[in-house]
Amino acid sequence: MNINELIEARSEVKDTIAGLNAQLKDVNKLKEELDYQLLTRLDEQGLSRTANDKASVSINADTVPEVTDWDAFYSYVLEQQDFSLLQRRVNSAAYKELLKLSASVPGLQPREIRRINFRSL
Repeated sequence: MNINELIEARSEVKDTIAGLNAQLKDVNKLKEELDYQLLTRLDEQGLSRTANDKASVSINADTVPEVTDWDAFYSYVLEQQDFSLLQRRVNSAAYKELLKLSASVPGLQPREIRRINFRSL
């Protein structure tokens, strides 16, 4: 394939993905609504689990953190040296800003990721 044919093929794939993502968004919205209705009905009937001949459903409760005071939270992490409470991921935007200022951060090095930037015209 020449470059023009590759661009056209890439455009078709992009359009296909966009259509599928739109369908997926609609299906996920329907799934969330059905889950809400199931939770409501199970709660109304005092059930935590039920089934039919196709599937079983059960309520799963999970506890997740919600930060109400970032300063207090960071103080605790530093005081206790409990960095396991944080996800280990560096903020790329902040790192790029430091690089622009010619700053170096110990333990980090830049790595370039190359991708095709594709925009429909």
